[in-house]
Amino acid sequence: MIRQKIVQALAIFTTILLGLVPALSLAELDMESRGDNERTTVKRISAVITDIHPDSRKITLQGTLGNFVTITAGPEITRFDEFAVGDTVLATYVSSLSGELRAPTAAELADPVVELSAEAIADANMDPGAAAGRSVRAVCTIEGMNRITGTIMLKDPDGDFHLIDDVDPEKMAGVTLGQTIIVTYTEAFALTLEKQAPAG
Repeated sequence: MIRQKIVQALAIFTTILLGLVPALSLAELDMESRGDNERTTVKRISAVITDIHPDSRKITLQGTLGNFVTITAGPEITRFDEFAVGDTVLATYVSSLSGELRAPTAAELADPVVELSAEAIADANMDPGAAAGRSVRAVCTIEGMNRITGTIMLKDPDGDFHLIDDVDPEKMAGVTLGQTIIVTYTEAFALTLEKQAPAG
């Protein structure tokens, strides 16, 4: 329930942002909002569907610059089958990342990686798009910091390393190597997904 409220809030936040942008610029949109220890990224692109996985509800898109992104459509989206490989779509998607510098709870130590999910169902009269995403909360440690490049290296419970860029150097003040950070990441999920006529 908490995660669903967060997703709904992100959808409202994105709608407000889109309302501030002239219609002609909506083909390519890249916005970011930051809080004290979190960032939310919203992108809107014109793209072609290159791959669809019905079981996982993942859709891979290729943008106009040749870049690829995989977004998730939740299992509650009943109109998912209206999309097909080769369709040209206008997609708005959002992802978020947050971190808490604190000692993990006993429950987090016992289960250092937890998956959370949230879905929203498209209305019958809407285009077949929805907000849906998979979130992962993980107990990580800080293994490296570079104030000049604004990067932090994290190690997850599996021993894999992840580089977080564009970090404000002021946020690194008082942070020490080996310190625990509780990270929550929400993968890219669709807020809108609308079919378009192919270019040309």
